[in-house]
Parts: sequence; structure tokens; C-alpha cells
Amino acid sequence: DTGISKKAMAVVDSFVHDMFIRITEESRELVLMHEKTTITSREIQTATRLVLGGELAKHGVSEGVKAVTKFRYSGDDGCDDAPVRRRNTSQSARAGLQFPVGRVKRMLKERTKNRIGATAPVYLAAVLEYLVAEVLELGGNACKDFRVKRITPRHVTLAIRGDEELDRLIPAAIPGGGVIPHVH
Repeated sequence: DTGISKKAMAVVDSFVHDMFIRITEESRELVLMHEKTTITSREIQTATRLVLGGELAKHGVSEGVKAVTKFRYSGDDGCDDAPVRRRNTSQSARAGLQFPVGRVKRMLKERTKNRIGATAPVYLAAVLEYLVAEVLELGGNACKDFRVKRITPRHVTLAIRGDEELDRLIPAAIPGGGVIPHVH
């Protein structure tokens, strides 16, 4: 029953893009440092821990592992007895995610010019989805406090500045978000 304004959606989109770039760059540095050619879910996991830190990293890693596990075991069940016709399912559906795994994979390839492991985009999409869910949940709570039905950039700002880890993660000002009230 809670919606999100166009400007708040642009803020969240910018946040997702920024997190994507930061995690991708960190994983690319890890690959270069270890003289490897492929970015795997292990590099994405390490980059997530380095970029997010604290509870956000712990929960982000948990969501990534869960999505990769579901992705790995949702495909072929290994039974070749009878040819069963299966419907095509997206990588996102196989991983149980809303975020587009195929698009994340394409963007990873474009951004890094490295080889990409099969589970790396699944892991990254799960982490990004978790971060967005966290911001939107806190923004929705701020929205309910003001007794309105639409999340605005102001609610997103209050959500991010009210959470210690998100505040450290996103130090920049949010357009249209205002400032945090300070009562003496």
C-alpha cells in the first residue's frame, strides 16, 4: 500500500548504480591482485565484505550465498532417464531474485572486461537487492511516521541518515532530501 515517487526512485537507482560500481571495482582489483582472469562469486563476496562492512556485509553475504545455492540446485536435477520438456526460466527466477541477473552479468562484462563466473552476477544481484530492500524498508518506515503513502527523497534521506551503517556507506547528500533535524 506504500508507493515511491519518481524522484525517490531516481535516488534509489543512483544508489544501486553506485554500489554496483564500488563492488565491481573492488572485485576487479581482487582479481588483478591474485593474477586471475575470472571474477567469481568468491571475489564478489570478498568485495561485498570490504565495501559494506559490519551487519550490512553479514546480511548481504547471507543473501548472496542463499541466492547462489538456490541458483545452483534449481537447474537440472541430474536425472537423464526421460526427456522432460521444461519451460525456460530466467536466471533471476532460478535464484529467487527480483533483480535482473542477466543484466547484472552484461554490466559486469562491460565494466570489467574480465571473464565472469556463472554465479558472480547471481551473487551481486542478491547483494544489490538486499541493499535496496533495506533502504526501501527504512524509507517506508519513515513514510509511515509522517502518515503518507508515498516514499519521497526526504524519507530515503531520513532512512539512510538514521541508520549508522548506511550513513557511513552513503556520505553524499541526496537531492531533495533536506537535512536531518537536530533538536538541542
